[in-house]
Amino acid sequence: MVKLDLQIKAVLSNVTELAPAEKEAFGWCIKVKCPQCGEEHENEIFVASNEKFELHGSRGDANFVMTCGFCKKVNCSIDIIQDGIQYNEDDSETFKTVLVAEFRGLEPVSFLPDGEWGAKSTHSGKRFTIDGNDLKDAWYDYDDEGGCEVSVTEFEHKWVHHKGK
Repeated sequence: MVKLDLQIKAVLSNVTELAPAEKEAFGWCIKVKCPQCGEEHENEIFVASNEKFELHGSRGDANFVMTCGFCKKVNCSIDIIQDGIQYNEDDSETFKTVLVAEFRGLEPVSFLPDGEWGAKSTHSGKRFTIDGNDLKDAWYDYDDEGGCEVSVTEFEHKWVHHKGK
């Protein structure tokens, strides 16, 4: 079992509070591989903190459970410890943890910001909904109320070992 932090980094212009729009129902889109056989799962998986699945032959549960399609290892799972952490204007251009998850029998290969994200204008407080696919390149909009351009650019991510309990 390994606890990992998903950290993101982006350049925020006139926006703050970048985070998944529906914090509890958000499906974190992760590409994973089996550390036992090294096989990369062919599709991305979606893990949401509001979903629970039983572990086979155990009284425990996790937010995502699968069996490796290649080596048939069972109870490969991901359990979200903390999510919904906002990336703020002060965090711009630095890596910040937005998700803490426990991986058992799986390793993350990458993260895709699929789904709806939200951000708030620093000028007017207006809320914006952002398609996660736009974060892969760059997202631009205009805040009519604040009279300024808003954007999220240079979106990056990395997985790091969790420090702490």
